Amino acid sequence: MTRLATAPHLARRFRLARVLLVLLLAVVTARCVSRVAPRPPAPAPRPDHAVTLRVEVGTGVDRKLRTLSLEEYVRGSVPAEMPINTDDALGGPLARLQAILARTYALANRGRHRSEGFDLCSSTHCQVYVPAATQGAAVARVVADAVADTHGMIITSGNGPIEALFHADCGGHTSSATAVWGGPSPDYLAGVPDAFCVTEARNHWRLALGRDHLRRMLNTDTETTVGGRLDDVSITHRDATGRATQMEIRGQERRLVRATQFRAVITRQLGARAFRSTFFRVETSPDGFEFTGQGFGHGVGLCQTGAIVRVRAGSTVEQILDHYYPGTWLERYSTMD
Repeated sequence: MTRLATAPHLARRFRLARVLLVLLLAVVTARCVSRVAPRPPAPAPRPDHAVTLRVEVGTGVDRKLRTLSLEEYVRGSVPAEMPINTDDALGGPLARLQAILARTYALANRGRHRSEGFDLCSSTHCQVYVPAATQGAAVARVVADAVADTHGMIITSGNGPIEALFHADCGGHTSSATAVWGGPSPDYLAGVPDAFCVTEARNHWRLALGRDHLRRMLNTDTETTVGGRLDDVSITHRDATGRATQMEIRGQERRLVRATQFRAVITRQLGARAFRSTFFRVETSPDGFEFTGQGFGHGVGLCQTGAIVRVRAGSTVEQILDHYYPGTWLERYSTMD
């Protein structure tokens, strides 16, 4: 005869069943949490050279539009704008300096030729650019290392890239952008003395032009045209450094023009090396005019001759930039889009 379980026995069996169930759940849970949960896939890294530039490469019928990454553009601009000597210790620092200048200038002037369908041209109107593939192997290595070392680095005054203007030779003192081109300019382009530049052999130049030859060149521009005769050319104003800022042209018509415009008219016809700067004097003779001057370029911002001498004397890239662009500093350009 089967003995029926009493109430106390049933209560004990129920409690035992509950204990066994709790232990079973604990074992299962422990096995589950001991497994490493799979991590979600990491987001794809954002390209740090995402800035692209539409650059007009070449001149005349050989002009082509190329889309370049910012760093590729910098690699092509550095040796085109700065003489890079691979045989001494100057090459690396000068390439790093010019890489920072080229990158800063490109970002600040991106879209300068937007109305023509591209960002920058490859001439001195913007920055000179030649494809990196055309560089010699030794120069290309120095430049590539410099661009990599300074990757994304720009000069700023706290509001993005500055207008990193530069020129070949200031002649002893850089000029303010206001004095050269008129209008307001940032404090970092106010002009500074350059004792290093003047230690180099002076970059003197001379240009003699016949009276009718100069008249015909001046008549190619509406701002300088004088008509059927040219009587005189004189400097009416100079800035604090001695550069000509305003000129008077007298002939059948009388013109007051900025010295930069006068120089630009001549260099469009004869090339930049013919009339090298606005740091000049003019003498008139019955046959024509003789212009004699020093320096090379517009004279605003960094002087490359002075920078070369400073590197030779042991100055760092940061010290050089601090001198020519006072109140600025270096930072990595983070908004690469």
